[in-house]
Amino acid sequence: MCELCEKYGDNGSRWYLNPQNYARPLYKKVEKGKEKEPMILTELQGPFYYKPLIELKDDPEAFEKMREGYSKFHETMGGQVVCLEDAKKMVEIAQPIARMDCICRRITRATLEDGKQRPRTCLGVGVGMFRWEEWPERYKGGVEFLSTEEAKKHIEHWHKRGMVITIMTFGTPYIGGICLCDYPDCLAIRMRLDYGIKPMLLKGHQVAKVNYEECTGCGTCVQRCQFGAIKMEVTTKKSNIDMTRCFGCGVCAYACPQDAISLIDREKLPALKEEW
Repeated sequence: MCELCEKYGDNGSRWYLNPQNYARPLYKKVEKGKEKEPMILTELQGPFYYKPLIELKDDPEAFEKMREGYSKFHETMGGQVVCLEDAKKMVEIAQPIARMDCICRRITRATLEDGKQRPRTCLGVGVGMFRWEEWPERYKGGVEFLSTEEAKKHIEHWHKRGMVITIMTFGTPYIGGICLCDYPDCLAIRMRLDYGIKPMLLKGHQVAKVNYEECTGCGTCVQRCQFGAIKMEVTTKKSNIDMTRCFGCGVCAYACPQDAISLIDREKLPALKEEW
């Protein structure tokens, strides 16, 4: 069982399927003259994402110290990869649900050349979406509220196109959103893969496995994997999944035209049940 499920799950259930984790109290009376300052996006960009890349790139000792600091910080802000079926269960639990701009893509890609905003792939969930207008830089351009069924279709659409589904928290375990992003845009994926900041993004509860009898070696799964966990075997010309690197997102399984990849529970595999 992952550490978050041990702390925040309901009788052994997955922590993000516990309704209590969508119920962070967000409303309180604000005294006159003490209104909260709006959150500015650039305040997050500098100290948490760009310092290691720019200021510390030539100083390994300082970089390692900063990396350790990030790991400590993200113990209370981290998320987790989830599969498609679990994501659909999540939007059945919390209301309201709102489609919004991807903050990671805005930071790394900005806008399209013609000035239009990039597609809104991420979802905000829970009562926090009633207060989206308080953070104009985070929810630039507003949000679009969806029904549960519309949210499910939205998630499946982007997952089919190759997006990894992850959880966004505003103070773990309180879930604020469902992200659909990919490498190199996703800051959570990059912080885990590129800098080894584990609390930023835990692996999912499942791992992918190839059925060699069904695999035709088309390579679709290799192209879709965001975590570098799949290679083509030279001798058999079939896919091989390194389960120690697999995050269990299910993008490969969903994309496989032969249905040759299945997802199995991580905890059923002794060598992987503690690999999060």
